[in-house]
Amino acid sequence: MKTNKSFRLPSIIIGGIALFMSATSVMADAALEYKLALAEDGKTYQVWMKPAATPKPDISLTGQVTVKVPNKAGFTATNIKSAVEGSNWVEASRVDAPKEDASSDYISFSFVGLQGTSARNYAWEAGKELMVFSFENKNGCVDGVSLMANDDPFNASPNSANTNPGNQFTNLGWGAVSENHYKGNYGEAIACK
Repeated sequence: MKTNKSFRLPSIIIGGIALFMSATSVMADAALEYKLALAEDGKTYQVWMKPAATPKPDISLTGQVTVKVPNKAGFTATNIKSAVEGSNWVEASRVDAPKEDASSDYISFSFVGLQGTSARNYAWEAGKELMVFSFENKNGCVDGVSLMANDDPFNASPNSANTNPGNQFTNLGWGAVSENHYKGNYGEAIACK
């Protein structure tokens, strides 16, 4: 059977575009979950992340993790350490006792990836947990410290403090620069030992 070459080329191009769009939509749906854990020393809080897919290319641009702590605890984050060489997490903002939940304080930590080669330092692998940073409280372990949930009343725009406390992470291998690839949290609130 003779194949018409002029018909075959557009079919290949359309098929390639469809395949690319399908692959892109799968990656755009890829999600990164966060977990807060207490280290064996009983005083160091660890932030872990687990991706649903391996990003290609693996270029992490920005990230934010918001921790919710009991207001009465007087929590002060200290000894913030990145667990990924070459990356840097910092306390970026804090809101104490907002009207949406006056019993809690919200502390946001941020990562900016485009500092030297740090954007490529995470080496994400599908389903593999990675500890990204840790911190301590000046006064020791506090029960009930957790990651802010997607449905937290303070995670609204606008909120009473006019801030953006939402959890966020952007990696070019999971989608566009404008997308948030954070999905949700796993694990339990901290119970001190």
